[in-house]
Amino acid sequence: MSVEIRVATDEDADVMRRVDGRAFGFSFTQEEFARRRPTIDMSRFRLAWDGTDLVGVAGSFGFDVTLPGGGAVPMGGVTWVSVAATHRRQGMLRRLMAAVHADIDERGEPIAMLGASEGGIYERFGYGIASWMRVVEIAPRSVSMRPEFAPAPHGVRFLSGDEASRHTDAVWDRYRRTRPGEVSHSQAWRTMLAADGALPDNGLSEVYTLAHRDGYAAYRLNPKWNMGLPMHELHLGELVAVTPDAHAALWSVLLTIDLVGIIASSQMPIDDPLPYLLTNHRAVRTINLKDAYWANVRDPARCFAARTYGCDDTMVIESDGVRWAIDGGADGGSCRRVRTKPDLVTDTATLGCLLFGSTPPTELAAGRRLAGSSTALRRADAFFASSPAPFCQTHY
Repeated sequence: MSVEIRVATDEDADVMRRVDGRAFGFSFTQEEFARRRPTIDMSRFRLAWDGTDLVGVAGSFGFDVTLPGGGAVPMGGVTWVSVAATHRRQGMLRRLMAAVHADIDERGEPIAMLGASEGGIYERFGYGIASWMRVVEIAPRSVSMRPEFAPAPHGVRFLSGDEASRHTDAVWDRYRRTRPGEVSHSQAWRTMLAADGALPDNGLSEVYTLAHRDGYAAYRLNPKWNMGLPMHELHLGELVAVTPDAHAALWSVLLTIDLVGIIASSQMPIDDPLPYLLTNHRAVRTINLKDAYWANVRDPARCFAARTYGCDDTMVIESDGVRWAIDGGADGGSCRRVRTKPDLVTDTATLGCLLFGSTPPTELAAGRRLAGSSTALRRADAFFASSPAPFCQTHY
């Protein structure tokens, strides 16, 4: 019997939940899935059916993603991608990805992005690394803020319930415009995060929210009483700071919470200044650095015209045989198809790296992901540079 790919319906929700858990090695409880269900638009999901058996899933969420300079474009956040072990190497993944990409294109979203469960899957589908994830552990008892940076008074308080939700909703919309790679949140998404704190329950405490007028932090605790020598684990789900003062103030409180032996977080950008604010920079231990989100630039003209650039220049990029002239500077840019000799030659996957400035073009050239003269590469390094570094702490 041939496998049919069709649009998901509301009636498919429960079997999707079970198949997704089987593929990724976890199980949503009914309660957890109920919290997530309002964020899922079934019309954006494609299901592969072998008779009455669901053997593949892929879909997307609709977001706006921030580009360098603060501009944003609509984006399809690809998610839930899996094929049953019984149906591998039958072209199923390619069919599902093609169906999801066609849906994203029809919706007028010029870029698709995803977080990859494995690093060797998605480059062949046109995805390049757009941001990096830094996983850290901090031993707060061995460190403090440097006196000259510790805010006093720090202006941080605990919030809960509707008051916390109103504050985090308002601050998030300000913050996400300051960080390339970050995305907009629907009200359904914000409601889910208010309950989850961007972290699964997994036996942890309820979500606690610290609020600053220009930021917030959400965390859960894993109690470790350790026979009278408490070493609780603080799992940081979100740290959102619009200003440097908010960043310092929130960390000042997090580092002094009673009974905590370890602060664990995957929510720290690679350019986060926290180590420089501490009396011992080694207290921030990077225990993993890996690719975070990958980008597939579906419409280069719209995407590259929506960001700003590190210097005034014009670069011609050839991607999979098509040439694009990008005119840009600190105030914005434009992008159009041309027949001019290219400065750089690459593929669609690497366009995602260039769009967000996640990796300098000279490094991409050394890794054989693009080609150009040494002069063109130096120009490209300055042109595509992004500050702050791209990062996304929204897990989709």
